[in-house]
Amino acid sequence: MRIPLWLEMEGRRVLVVGGGNVGTRRALKFLEAGAHVRVLSLYFSDILREEASRNPRLELVEGDASREDVVREHVSWADIVVIATDNPEVNRIVWSVAKSMRKWVNDATNAERTEVVVPYEGEVFDGLRFAVTSEGRSGVAARWARDRIKQCLEKDVELKTLFEAMSHAKQFLKRVIPDAKKRFPIYFEIEKDPLFREAVRRGDVGKAKKRAEEIILEKARELGYTTKT
Repeated sequence: MRIPLWLEMEGRRVLVVGGGNVGTRRALKFLEAGAHVRVLSLYFSDILREEASRNPRLELVEGDASREDVVREHVSWADIVVIATDNPEVNRIVWSVAKSMRKWVNDATNAERTEVVVPYEGEVFDGLRFAVTSEGRSGVAARWARDRIKQCLEKDVELKTLFEAMSHAKQFLKRVIPDAKKRFPIYFEIEKDPLFREAVRRGDVGKAKKRAEEIILEKARELGYTTKT
């Protein structure tokens, strides 16, 4: 069963097998996230060649992925393996080798055997991120869903206010109460507070932040913390 996760790719190694359009998109996506990317292929798109000429984290390796020994050498280097060729036999070989070496696999050619799903991403309010996948049934529908979710969220002033106020409250709370276990219940106290909720409902970020601070300082005093911020 697949579960949604956000993975930190900074410094991770990604092997992309296939240098065509799909391989190019996958390579650029992982590069953008900070990964070191190696593309194994007999052909490389102009976009990949241009990117490799200026980006030291992108390595293009000309090699025959139908040879298991070649595939094994490069799979051993990677944390994640991306399969992106139009040759079913090559894809099978890469998948088999990667599985035998317990590597995470994103198979862009076969949604049923992929382990790492690359979803359609969206972001609103400068930091609230979301992702959508159809589990391979329809990328077009997933892309439409992402766009509609984004449009819907962008119109939600109450949610925007809540996001900004709680983001502020979290940082304020960390300064006032160092103990994470003691901080955790306070988030729910803030969320349930009538004055805080009314400020959020009206879209008043300033008052929502101020009320959150008041609750935090009150709880801090109850817990015996000094209230200097």
